Parts: sequence; structure tokens; C-alpha cells
Amino acid sequence: MGKQVSPVSTSEVISQLRLPLIVLVTYAHSYGAVNADYSLLAEGWDSYAVLRLLVSQTLVKVVVPVFFIISGYLFFCNVDEWDMRGYKAKLLRRVKTLLVPYVVWNLLMAVKLRTASLSVLWAFWHQAGKQIDWFGFENTMTAPADMPLWFLRDLMVVTLMTPILYIGLRRVGAWLIGVLTVLYLSGIGAFAVPGLSMYALYYFCLGAWLGIRKVSPVDASLRFEWVAYVLSAALGVAMLFAWPTSVFSSLMLAFRLTGSVAVFCIAYRLLSYTSYRIPQPLCRSSYFVYLAHYVLTLSFVDAAIFHLLGSESSTVLCVHYLLAPLIKAGLFVGIYTVYYWISIRKSGRLF
Repeated sequence: MGKQVSPVSTSEVISQLRLPLIVLVTYAHSYGAVNADYSLLAEGWDSYAVLRLLVSQTLVKVVVPVFFIISGYLFFCNVDEWDMRGYKAKLLRRVKTLLVPYVVWNLLMAVKLRTASLSVLWAFWHQAGKQIDWFGFENTMTAPADMPLWFLRDLMVVTLMTPILYIGLRRVGAWLIGVLTVLYLSGIGAFAVPGLSMYALYYFCLGAWLGIRKVSPVDASLRFEWVAYVLSAALGVAMLFAWPTSVFSSLMLAFRLTGSVAVFCIAYRLLSYTSYRIPQPLCRSSYFVYLAHYVLTLSFVDAAIFHLLGSESSTVLCVHYLLAPLIKAGLFVGIYTVYYWISIRKSGRLF
């Protein structure tokens, strides 16, 4: 490995991770050209089926844990002593950054779906995902109309719970994390309460615990770097062969955990050995890409790719699957970047 360019801060790792991870999210909601069935048994062991399973049902699974860990860490990393005044200030900031975008984009999706049901803001979809626990019971996930925004919904719920979480993590942090780890890996009650998934509670608490202890998630991850790499690779291969059995669910939960550790390590290593950084306007665009990509499907991109390639062979399907989400994300980034520079020029802060 080459010589390290410079030390990398936790804030830099977090900032640089945002856009790549959000682009990966777009693959989770890009169901390909055939259908949303990833079963290798249904479609055969061809390159298209394997590719979709590796990306949309394996690699993508690390994104939500990483963002919940970051959210929990950032909420508490600057908190020395808990007080209600600081709690209220944090909540008010999150009204603007979380609640308002959440409501606006779900209402836009409601218009698109032509529905006036209030469920669009909380549990419109009742089959958004499923988790089979250690006892064989299937736990079904719910989501608002703009399905990917279940992350914001659950994040807002655990944020409201932070006074209780703070007390628990301060007094019995290690024990609480241990219990939550077992519950999480078991899959029991994964989505028992709409708006409070075990994913949100566990990973937010994990990040919060690190924040309270003033330990960076990057530093914590680097302690288990090679273990995370080996386990993530082994679990990823096992998931490929286990789909769609109940074993896949358990493997996926473990992969989310080891994979999130690996992501922090990989990001740190890449940034340590190169001077290149994603420009900040592009990093900031990640939130817009996340909010918009499920509502604005940009189906003309899909049509254009197939028109240019001229067939629907397995190879073409793979090319479409890889290119379409990337191009769409690029268009959203471009829209946001134009908006960003226009707003800066109007405010007189261009230089």
C-alpha cells in the first residue's frame, strides 16, 4: 500500500461517504428490467440475476446501518451533560432537516399515487420488506408512501427517545448494547412497532453509545478492520447461496453489522491514501438524491438505454441495471448543483 497522504478526520469520512452510499441506495430501488424477484431459482444462475442479488440485496444492506450509526454519533458526540434545553434545540433543528422534507416528499408521492389517505405519512406500504427471525416467524416492514423515507420516519422516532436512550447508555451502556445486539441478530420483533424498527433502535444506539463515550465510529471500526473484511466477504458469498431461504435473513443481519464496520474502514483507507475529495456541493446533493429518486423515477432514462443497446440479452440487462441508477443519480446531483450555485450567487457568497 502506498504512503499515507494525510490524517483523515471523522467528519471528513462522514462527509465523503454520503454521496456514494446514497447512490448505492438508488440501486436498492432500481428493480431492473424484468421484475423485483431476485430469486436465482426463478431466473437461473445467469449474470443478471447474480448481479442484482449481489448489489441490491447484499451490498446495499450496509447503507442504513451506517447512516443510523452516524446519526446517533452526531447527536451525542458534542453532548457533555444532558439537559432539556439542548434536547429541544436539537429537535427544532431536525424539524427543518427531517420533518419538513419528510412531509413534503410523501405528499408529492401521494399526489403521484392519487391517494388522500393519511397513511401516506406513516404506514402506507405494509410489505416494504420482511425479516424472518430465529423462530421462523416473518416480520413485515411498513413504510410511508415515499418508501425509502422509512429511514427518516424511524430516525425521527428514535430521536424523540433520546432522553431515555441517553440515561440507559450512560448507566448500562455496554449491557444495553449487548442485549440489543442479540435482539437485532435474532430478528425478533424487527418491525413490531411501525416507526420503530430494530434496525433504527440498534444502530442509532450503537452510534449514540460511541458519541457519549467520545469514540469515533471510524476509530472503533478500525479496531476490527480485518475481521470485518473477512466476515463481510464470507457472509456476502453465503447470502448469494442462501437466497431466498430463512437463513438469508439471519445472514443479512450479520452482514449489515460487519459490512457497516467495513465501510468506515474502507472509506478511511481510501481517503488516507489519496488527496482527491468529492466536492462539497456534490456531497450536499446526496440528501436531495435520497428524497427524490423514488418519487421522480426518470423512466425516460431506462427507455433511452434500451433504445441505444437495442436488445434485452442478459448482458444488456446487466448494463442497464448498472447504468440506469447511476445516470439518474447523476441527473439529480446536477439539478441540485445548479440550484446550489444559483442560491450562492443570489446570496452574494460566491467568493
